[in-house]
Amino acid sequence: MTMRSSDVDEPITVVDYDGAWPALFEQERRRVQSALGDVVTRVEHFGSTAVPGMVGKPIVDLLVGVRALQAASAHIPALETLGYENFGEIFILGRVYLRRRGPLNFNIAMTVESGEFWTAQLVLRDYLQVHPGEVAAYSESKRCAFAVGAQLFSSYSQAKGPFLAALQERAWLWHSSRQ
Repeated sequence: MTMRSSDVDEPITVVDYDGAWPALFEQERRRVQSALGDVVTRVEHFGSTAVPGMVGKPIVDLLVGVRALQAASAHIPALETLGYENFGEIFILGRVYLRRRGPLNFNIAMTVESGEFWTAQLVLRDYLQVHPGEVAAYSESKRCAFAVGAQLFSSYSQAKGPFLAALQERAWLWHSSRQ
């Protein structure tokens, strides 16, 4: 079944950090790794659920690193058997987006390990993990976006977009200064 960009939009909620998220990530990481086997080079926890204290959608994000996206795409049916919907390279070239919804919610971003998307996600995560003031400010930005009516994935992403862009810039400066 071919997915459209409108199929990605869904109602969202914003919740306080849940200390169970790292364990949920680890359980799902093992399932995904087992399903994909050697095509996976590394799986990282990223997004809001990977940052202690961060407010976010209660959806655990897995960053799945592969050597080559084309070759890895042939293995996506294994993820579909785990209940994932495959949206392909929707919105971001070089990243395959999959999601699983149910009592527990997961997103997969499959991309080339050490590529641009991979690196950007980990730089932001690592920056936030050591800058609690940024976590508080970003959390407030998210709460405000939701409170003023950004309660669909698309509108929420757009509402927090300017803050996130500035945050990513600060994260890259921090990252560059550590090199």
